[in-house]
Amino acid sequence: MICGVMGDYIGSIYEDQSISSFNLPLITASSHITDESVGIGAICDALVHNLDYSEALLKWFNRFPDVNYGFGTSEFIMENNTDYIGNSEGNLAASRAAPIGYLSKLPLSLILEYAEASARPTHNSENGINGAKAISYCIHSILNGKGQQEIFNYLFCEFGYLMDFYTLENIKNTNETGSSAFNTVPMSIWLGMTGNSYEDTLRNVLYINSDGLDTDSILSMVSSVSYAYNFGGNRKNSDKDKGYKKLEFETKKYLFQSRVNQPILQVVQEFELSKEICGIPF
Repeated sequence: MICGVMGDYIGSIYEDQSISSFNLPLITASSHITDESVGIGAICDALVHNLDYSEALLKWFNRFPDVNYGFGTSEFIMENNTDYIGNSEGNLAASRAAPIGYLSKLPLSLILEYAEASARPTHNSENGINGAKAISYCIHSILNGKGQQEIFNYLFCEFGYLMDFYTLENIKNTNETGSSAFNTVPMSIWLGMTGNSYEDTLRNVLYINSDGLDTDSILSMVSSVSYAYNFGGNRKNSDKDKGYKKLEFETKKYLFQSRVNQPILQVVQEFELSKEICGIPF
């Protein structure tokens, strides 16, 4: 699940910046992680250690108090109560739900149940929950061999996502700023399932960033979907891609070199290893 953290790390410096080019640097000295990476860490922790989602989210949000959370998540943190239910319609529940989709051996019904439960503490709204379910569904379906059109049809029928509307130029010319799950999740899924390579899907996000998008969230989702789409969620395949390996190394180095950020690297690697060896949830 390092792929979701990678996207967040890459997108961090371009958030709300009207800088648009396919050739922008993916990582700079100013790159950093945001609430997307913290949320991914929390969900990995919940899955590996069989924690309640509210408990895991509150634990990780309090561990990283300075990453500029959205209003709904900030309310959850201030309440400091695992029984609190927030109603955000933003995209954090979607980006952090990616690890659930990677539990490819579980039935889809259970994946969707997990995704909804993971969203409820902070994003207990129709759009917030749908975003989490859509990302999880998409990744799970790719890993189980479903084709692009079948996935797009499901997303339209279940969530009203107009996937056939998208082209790169349409998105660039009509994209909306903000972090609404309804606007950003389908766009991110489309971007993650198009492009000529994993790196190409990331660069396409920077190309369309003419109006200052929520690039950390979008790139986190795009990266999570693209890793499934381009590599089948398989490390043996991603290890053959030099561009991916370089980005992964730089992200891991950044996390490892900071004592504050090391727990995210640790729990993500624990999730990946547990999934491969034991199968999770236990």
